[in-house]
Amino acid sequence: MNRLIRAITIIFFCGGVLFAIFLLLLNLPGTKQNTATTFGVTFDPEYAQSFGVDWHDAYRAILDDLKVRAFRLSAYWDTIEPEEGNYTFNDLDFQMDQADQRQAKILLGVGRKLPRWPECHDPAWVKNLSKAELEQKVLDEVTVVVDRYKDHPALSRWQVENEVFFPFGICSYPYDLSLLKKEIDLVHSLDTKHEVVVTDSGEWTPWIPLAFYGDTLGISMYREAWNNSLHSHIPFPIKEGWYQLRAQLIRPWKKSIIVTELQAEPWGGKSVEQMGPDEGILLMPLEKIQDNIRFARNVGFPEVYLWGVEWWYYLNQQGLPEIWGGMKDTFKQ
Repeated sequence: MNRLIRAITIIFFCGGVLFAIFLLLLNLPGTKQNTATTFGVTFDPEYAQSFGVDWHDAYRAILDDLKVRAFRLSAYWDTIEPEEGNYTFNDLDFQMDQADQRQAKILLGVGRKLPRWPECHDPAWVKNLSKAELEQKVLDEVTVVVDRYKDHPALSRWQVENEVFFPFGICSYPYDLSLLKKEIDLVHSLDTKHEVVVTDSGEWTPWIPLAFYGDTLGISMYREAWNNSLHSHIPFPIKEGWYQLRAQLIRPWKKSIIVTELQAEPWGGKSVEQMGPDEGILLMPLEKIQDNIRFARNVGFPEVYLWGVEWWYYLNQQGLPEIWGGMKDTFKQ
């Protein structure tokens, strides 16, 4: 009995020490970086349309009024290939060409799992395919997209898939690293001029496995999460040093790390589209967005893509211009 009590005591003691060390690392203050930060936005036409606005007008306004010159766009599979073998590029051509006319640059996502719900943007015709058949169709679609845009002057880099380790979204099959590697190798073989970005959750998943894939690692950066049980936000007890430490750990494999998703829209118990404008602003006022931007600057990664520009535009159209107008300084070149 004494041995059992001693063993349990040791286990709890070691666990307590490890937990204390973990909390200490989370709260590392970090070193303020002097790296120049380029800010851009992620844009999804369908998400913009969900607010009842014309996405073409929204996209042009982001280019011409906000003066954004760095975009993360996606070649959504269900939009690109709505019927098997029949491709349509009107929407993506518009986005790429409009960006090029303003000398803006595009980080273009390809693959099956890409930003915004439902994450896996599968066309309806794939639902009865086997896993092997589905994966081959993904590779076929990636080939078509890369061949079309690899020489486009607005293209800066490719993003292959989105946060494959983060279990979020609706996907008929879980992602595995063998498919990710096939997609990355395929993109590299088709386009030797542009690098490949792979992405991971900045808070919920390890970065190390993805450090061995692609050329650049992109992470999300969230300061708080919504808890449905408590009906409130739970702030993450994470300081700048935690991101900087993790970046140093993977430097031997990934010399370039960027923020592909910085929290800049409300997160609550219902979707943003279902919130009234005042409710959304209460959850994510301009001051909170600006604080997140300051945090990202202090972390020091050179490139940051903000999440929620479609919502800012919608608020501006509703006669609530504070966030839209307040963000203009962020994108000054």
